[in-house]
Amino acid sequence: MPVIGLNIKSIEAKKEKDIMGGGVRVKTHTDLKEVKEHHIANINTRALSIGFEFKTDYVSEEGKKELAKITINGEVLFVDEKYKEIIEKWKKDKALPEEVSIQVLNALLDKCSKKALALSDDLQIPSPIMLPFARKKEE
Repeated sequence: MPVIGLNIKSIEAKKEKDIMGGGVRVKTHTDLKEVKEHHIANINTRALSIGFEFKTDYVSEEGKKELAKITINGEVLFVDEKYKEIIEKWKKDKALPEEVSIQVLNALLDKCSKKALALSDDLQIPSPIMLPFARKKEE
């Protein structure tokens, strides 16, 4: 079954220091925080509410100084008839079944990466994802 929504609950974007040139490591990671049952009244169905944190850290080359960060917290709504089994697996292992995990992570990576890209532009810090760029032709 599908991801039916992604709700962003909070965004924090902060630049500690101007970032000029190289010497910056950009690390992005996601963390699934919680899985709980969610009743969607208008379509009278049960879903999973999967809480997440998407974080991009900008640190100095030696990794000792935080230069900037972008943190997005929210929830993914996922419909699956086996929602009780998925919740039990989460309670036991703190993990989702692979077929669920892939869909959830792809949804949150898509939305949060786009949001982080826009925020990085606003803060004038390096993009958290590689973008194409033109180069001079070699002779």
